[in-house]
Amino acid sequence: THLDQECIYPMNYSSQLEDSGCDVSNDYAFDSLGIASDFHQSEHNVNTSQCWLERIPPLSLCCTSKEESLTAPVQFLQHLLEIRKLSEGGILQADFRELENDSFTVCNSMSQLLDGLTVFYNSPKFPVSNFLTEAVCVLIRLITDSKLSNHVLKKCFKKLEEFKKNLIQSILRNSSVNRFQALHAVSQTLVLLGRNNILRNSLISLLLSEVRQFAEQLLQAHQIQAMYDITHYENMFPLCMILEQLLQNETEESNISSSNYDGEEKNKFLKNLDQIILHLSDEFPLFSLYLWRVSVLLNSAQIQ
Repeated sequence: THLDQECIYPMNYSSQLEDSGCDVSNDYAFDSLGIASDFHQSEHNVNTSQCWLERIPPLSLCCTSKEESLTAPVQFLQHLLEIRKLSEGGILQADFRELENDSFTVCNSMSQLLDGLTVFYNSPKFPVSNFLTEAVCVLIRLITDSKLSNHVLKKCFKKLEEFKKNLIQSILRNSSVNRFQALHAVSQTLVLLGRNNILRNSLISLLLSEVRQFAEQLLQAHQIQAMYDITHYENMFPLCMILEQLLQNETEESNISSSNYDGEEKNKFLKNLDQIILHLSDEFPLFSLYLWRVSVLLNSAQIQ
């Protein structure tokens, strides 16, 4: 029903892109964003996605060449994950140890999926369609599946690191007036990636580095009364919120708290942080508050 509404009322999406992004009057448009509730609905029928792509006119906002390029890898990985699910239940006997020697097809599909998602998230055209949300769900499931990820991540880890960096830069570089819903969608994807034990620490390091460098630049600009980029300043808040979520206990399944993070970037971030907050607190109280909250989470393990 949701997919049918996207096809029947394409003008709702067009009108949404014209406003400031602060008010969403259409429930279907809001549900199409990459919010957390959408990411958990990953058990979609593959045929539904294919039928949806075929039914939508070429010029519709719901269907683009970017989405069509993702169809094949998404469907292949969906089938692979379903086979894994069946084999785990004892219905189908499948030996996935063969992937250790020959995982080219799986790695190639994952690489295509990451490339396609990177192209999409670097594009300013939002809101996010359900098919692209489903593609991210497939990526998360593949990374989370231990038997598959053990073989795939060896060859695709560097690609995943580049993908995370590209997502962060897509947030920082976005200067569109209607960018806030787009930033929210990318933020949710980064949070989901960060819930994976393998990817969490490296993502926290990337975020800490970006926030620290900006805080130092902002302090320098403030001290010499120089101009600063207000758009860059606004775009830092999604990164701070992502960082705060990842440093909290987000992995409910394993009850592992990310506050135990103890990377090199942690020491760099905490060094001279009190002085930075002291000098910025009057002019930039909200940003200073976020810096302080992140520092509390980083120090929580030592306090305990």
